[in-house]
Amino acid sequence: MTETERAAFVIGSRGSRLARWQAEHVASFLGPDVEIRIIKTSGDLFLDRPLQGQDTKGFFTKEIEEELLDGRIDLAVHSLKDLPTQLPPGLTLAVVSRRAAVADLLLVRPERVDAARPFPVADGAVVGATSLRRQAMLRRFAPHVGAAMLRGNVPTRVDKLKRGDYDAIILAAAGVERLTLDLSGLAAFELNPRLWLPAPGQAALGIETRENDARIRAALAAFHDETAWRAVRVERELLNRFEGGCHVAFAAFAEPKAQGMTLAVGVEDEAGRWLAVRVEADGDEAAQEAAWDKLMRVVKTGHEEDDWERALCRERRPSS
Repeated sequence: MTETERAAFVIGSRGSRLARWQAEHVASFLGPDVEIRIIKTSGDLFLDRPLQGQDTKGFFTKEIEEELLDGRIDLAVHSLKDLPTQLPPGLTLAVVSRRAAVADLLLVRPERVDAARPFPVADGAVVGATSLRRQAMLRRFAPHVGAAMLRGNVPTRVDKLKRGDYDAIILAAAGVERLTLDLSGLAAFELNPRLWLPAPGQAALGIETRENDARIRAALAAFHDETAWRAVRVERELLNRFEGGCHVAFAAFAEPKAQGMTLAVGVEDEAGRWLAVRVEADGDEAAQEAAWDKLMRVVKTGHEEDDWERALCRERRPSS
């Protein structure tokens, strides 16, 4: 397609199966005249490199944003948890999708299941969980297992588990469900997101555009979800205030209500302890401020003020 034959909407996307699903899902709201342009990012080029210890802000987005700023694409579709909280000048997070299942999913090889444990994996098991957030919560809630680096796209990670590279792995449930992956031969447990807290923005799609691009906002009005927007805005703002990213184990889960919000936030302190707080407030901003103040107090004292001893696995999901 030449520039004179350019589609009405050009979407920039990573090339993984999940990213393509997400781009195609957004395209279905834009009508027939849509082009999806696949753009390789640094995160796609170095799939076997650990993310820890690197400057990974924009690791999965930088190249896509450059094409957006240059006008070669009109919008970018991101897994919102991968989108940095500080965007390049001239770009904005314009639209947020309805949130899918926000929980993390624990997949376990059947011979390594230990149903007697709250985290139902056998002693000494190797659990693929590369993010600092998941590693920190493993140390808190499952000190009997060890964490190992897990990279690659979602189907690749599941394949690595099936062939025995790991005893268990942890993935975002939303990605597994969107791809309708075959989990046969594996035990699957949905981790309680009110205890095993998700990444800020997890399970929502974010549409990044050039600032003041009213055309995209209008075209995706039916796609935008105001409840999800309220939640992820607070989660991402707290992450930004904590100067977080891939270098910090940080989690947040906001649950908006008609007249307020329930908000849980967790972080790993300098001593390597996972600490979390929970608040309820009459407004979104009030919940954000209350959570921030309480988290700073808990990090300073090292003593939690809430009871976090509750069911870790909300349900066991039959494999298909």
